Amino acid sequence: MSFLLSRLVMLIIEVAVFLEFARVAFGVPFRGSLLQLGLLCLLTSLSFSALGLLVSSRARTTEAVSGLMNLVMLPMWILSGIFFSATRFPAVIQPLVRALPLTAAIDAMRGNMLQGMNLGQLMVPVAILMAWFVVPFAVSLRIFRWR
Repeated sequence: MSFLLSRLVMLIIEVAVFLEFARVAFGVPFRGSLLQLGLLCLLTSLSFSALGLLVSSRARTTEAVSGLMNLVMLPMWILSGIFFSATRFPAVIQPLVRALPLTAAIDAMRGNMLQGMNLGQLMVPVAILMAWFVVPFAVSLRIFRWR
């Protein structure tokens, strides 16, 4: 719990510095509520923490965890729309792309920051992020074993 709380404190500092840099250097607008953006960042952080806990819950070495995280994250980076539009992928894999936590995080933060949407309008990405928080966290609690 202390590790998670220390990471969340660092998250607040990192996000604040990053967002201020984006505003000053690139003129990124903030049309939505900063409080709701903070909640989205917190939910995103918890979702990816749960995913990391699940991946690392059975690995025996740090190297194994690192390799498994790359195996999980690399497809997400490619498919989620970070580097290029996710809509360019074939229609058959669009449901998979839409279900990724990184896609949901991007959609929610873009909706809040650029379009001024509130959390009520972002229920689908928020629900996806919640699912990626609750399910991996619950499963990892069941299978985690101290060695």
